[in-house]
Formats: sequence, structure tokens, C-alpha cells
Amino acid sequence: GIHLYYKLQHHHPPYYAADARKRRGDDDDRVVAITNSNRIIIGLECFIIEFGILVVPMVLVQTSLLPYFIGPTVLLVGMLALAQLSSLLPTSLPLPLPPFTKTTTPVIPNQTTPNKQQQNDGHHHPHPQRRLRIPSLSIHRACVYLLTTIAILAVDFPLFPRRFCKTEEVGYGWMDLGAASFIVIAGWTSALSSSSSSSSSSFDACVETVGNKDTGGGGSSIMTLTRKAMKKCTPLLLIGLVRLATNKGLEYQEHISEYGVHWNFFFTLCCVEGLAVAWKGVRGRWGIVATTGTSKVPLPLDGILALGMMIPYQFLLSKGGLQEFIENGDRRCDAETALSFAVTYVPSLCDMFVANREGILGVVGYFSLRLLSEDIARVCLLPTTTRGGESNEYAVGIASNAPMKHRLCIVSAVLWTAHLCVTIIFRIPNSRRSTNAPFVLWSLSHNTSLLCMIQHVMDRVPTTTTTTTTLENNTQQQHAPRILEAVNRFGLAVFLSSNILTGLVNLTVDTLHSSNAKAMSILSVYLALVCGFALLLDRLFEKKKVD
Repeated sequence: GIHLYYKLQHHHPPYYAADARKRRGDDDDRVVAITNSNRIIIGLECFIIEFGILVVPMVLVQTSLLPYFIGPTVLLVGMLALAQLSSLLPTSLPLPLPPFTKTTTPVIPNQTTPNKQQQNDGHHHPHPQRRLRIPSLSIHRACVYLLTTIAILAVDFPLFPRRFCKTEEVGYGWMDLGAASFIVIAGWTSALSSSSSSSSSSFDACVETVGNKDTGGGGSSIMTLTRKAMKKCTPLLLIGLVRLATNKGLEYQEHISEYGVHWNFFFTLCCVEGLAVAWKGVRGRWGIVATTGTSKVPLPLDGILALGMMIPYQFLLSKGGLQEFIENGDRRCDAETALSFAVTYVPSLCDMFVANREGILGVVGYFSLRLLSEDIARVCLLPTTTRGGESNEYAVGIASNAPMKHRLCIVSAVLWTAHLCVTIIFRIPNSRRSTNAPFVLWSLSHNTSLLCMIQHVMDRVPTTTTTTTTLENNTQQQHAPRILEAVNRFGLAVFLSSNILTGLVNLTVDTLHSSNAKAMSILSVYLALVCGFALLLDRLFEKKKVD
């Protein structure tokens, strides 16, 4: 779908842009003049085209309408063929979606605006403090949000294949990747945000930021870290409590084998974010580099900590009986269990832990997943060189001079190899319920491979007027499609709205006995509302958007 979208955009410039050029008498495609009378019509036309190209295929691949590998393969071949024949389509299409404002400010890579701290210090640093923008990552994150949005409602219909559901014990399920993908993306964006806030993407700047007490890095005070953790964790905790109250109050159907009796994914996110903030404080105080001669070689402390947690955790799962306890243990403590001491002293806490063991113990695996994701982002997503000619030391030994897609490909191959070794040689089955080592490696492999494919597609598509300048070699890349950009920007709001709509559909429609036609109609309206809500938020907060 992404490939077809950019092909259509390249071969068929939007007619509203052509009309605007004709009226102005120039060739500037960045300023689009659209009257109020045709703005809604053009926007609706573009929304239908983008929705059909990008969202509808995501729905089809998650239904029984495309059985097994044959259906998705036919859909893929058909869309690739349509992309190759795109030059034969009508001469103008309303792509991309017209901007809400009359001007679109391009990214200026050489802009040097001192930040507040720099002004206070009286020094002007050569690199601006801004966000490192990677369009392929925006598309990947939006796709994860949309695929999850589709799955949480489609799973209630007979149209949804049962093999895609979350696994009860061991194995692989399509829906198992949803929560893990959120954690992976959080790790990637966290690493990029740290790099951007350091005023440079070089390794030296990363060291300076983490150790600087005035930038909120690792050397920050306990109060600063506490405020940062509260800012991140409080919304997630409140959302988790609201979800718990509504599920129990409305007696909404839920599977306790997913996270436990009272736990949900928002509580897991809350714990992971809090631990991530605490770890950054510890990492900054203890240092993050090892010096070899005159060069600085970064220690992947995130990955080291992740391995330090996962190895003993996996040993307890495989040899200590923890996996058996998670899968078949009782939901209440008794004197005959290994937790008998807790029954005597803290019975309520013991019962709470046993009842929610999947969610509580799963924090170990998800936090390890988050840490590994941050190290992968530093290796694969940060630019290979800065404008000052400095190299990305994190990528030393892993094709440090290679483009992003090549680094992603190498890391994907390493991760898939590690996953196969753990599952085949060590015979450890993949388990979402315990978030064991194979599950962590599988989630990383899948997301890294998907991002690699998206980056490969975007590198192959010729650039058009809708481009953005990246920090790596000042190359030009496409902007994400408007729908995906809006979903990416307001992912949490989109996810919450989709959960609310899913609950309303389940309360008003007998989903278990719905026909395929009725299910597809409901899913289409549901997704149109979700995407429309994302675009509405993008419109309302257009002035606050940061490139």
C-alpha cells in the first residue's frame, strides 16, 4: 500500500496543486492555495483514496476473506502490479491530502537557533535542538496502531481467523505482537529523542546529555527524575484504572490468561516507563563509556542490563518451574505453594500477585524488550555521520558506513538467527504469557524487519514535492501519508478512541453471530471514524506540529 501510494503521488501530481500553480503563475508546490468551497470536497476525495490504498488492505489481511498465504499473496501481487501500471491512470489525483494551512514549512537542516539553556549559558552551539525525523518510523508506528485498532474489534467477529488470536500458552499469534510492538516503538523513539535533545546525533553529544545535570539526563536529581516518571506514568496508570473499572463494571468479556485478573497492558506500560526513567538516572550517574586509547567506545549498557535480566528470568522459567506456574498455577495463594511464607504475612499481596502473575512477571520481559530496542535504534536509526563529519560510534562493527536500510537488514538477520537458535537448539518455545526470551527476540525481529521493508520502499520511490530533509547526508525523503501521519502523531488518542468504539460495538451488536458482510461494514465505518478522529486532531493542533 505504501509503495502504491507514493507511485500514484509521483506519477500524478495533485490537481489542486497544479491549479494553484496556474493561478499564481509559479512552480512552487510547497504553497497550496485551496478555496474554502473545494477544500472539503478535495479532502474527502483524498481521504477515500488513502483509506482504500492504505487501510482497507490492513483489514483484508486480518480476515478469513483472504485464506492463509494465497489471499495475501494475491493482494500483494495485485497492488504491486497496480503500482507499476500507475502511469496509465488518470492524469491527476488528489494526493497527498491538502494541507490544513496555506503554507507548509520545510525542514531547514542548517538552521541554528539556540535553545533556552544555550542562551542562558551565553554560548551558541552549531546544532539546533530539534526532533530527529524518520518518515519510515512514522509509517511503521502508524501501521502498528492501525493494525492493533483493527484486531481489537475484528477478533470479536467470526470473520477473524482464530489462528491470529493471542496464544493461551505457547506458540505464535498475530495479536501477540501488538503489545510488544508498542514497547519496541517506545524504545526506538526514546533513543531518537535523547539524541535530538543532545543538540547532536553524535556519540559525544549523547554522553554529554546523559551526564549533564542541567538537561534532565542521567545526572539529574532524584526530584527531577521523580517528576519525569510521574509525568509519564500517571496518565497510563489512570487509564489502566479506568479500563479495569469499566471492564468489571460492565462485565465485559476478558481473558485472564492475557494479563491476569486485574492487570491490563496500561499497567505494564506504566511500569516499563517508570523503570526506564529510573534506569536512565542510574546509567547517567555510573557513566556510559569505556575509553580505549584516544577513542571512546560506547558500552551498550541497555543491552547488557536486558541480558542480565532475561538470562536468569529465562532460567527460572525453564528450570525453576516458573513457566509451569504461570500457565497452570492457581489464582489464589495456599499453604502448599512455594509462596506459603507470603500467605502468613501478606496474604492480600500474595493473592494479588498470583492472580496477576502474567502481567507482573511480564514486566521483566517487556522492560528488557524496551532496553534492547533503544540500543537497536542507536545502531540502526541514528545517522552514520553528522554534519561535522563525526561517525556514529554505536554502529562500529555493524556496517557503520552503510545506509539505514542495510543496517536494519543486518540487525534483523542477527535477531532472527538468535531467535531460531533459542527455539531450535535450546528448545525453548515462544510464550507471550511469560514474555520469555524467544518472545522478546521474535518481537524485535518482526518489528525490525518491517521497518527495514518500509525504509527500502521509501528509498526506491522517487522524491516529489512532498519531501522532508533528514539529518543523514541531507537526503530527501517522502512525508508520511496524511492519515498515517495523523495516526502516528496522536497514537494514544487513536488507541483510546478505538477501545471506546470497540466497547460500544460489543454492547450494541451481536458480533459472534454477525455475517461477513455485516462485519466488514462495521469495521469499515469503525476505521473511518478512527482515522477521521485522528485527522480532526491533526487539524485542531496543526499550529503546534513540530517538524
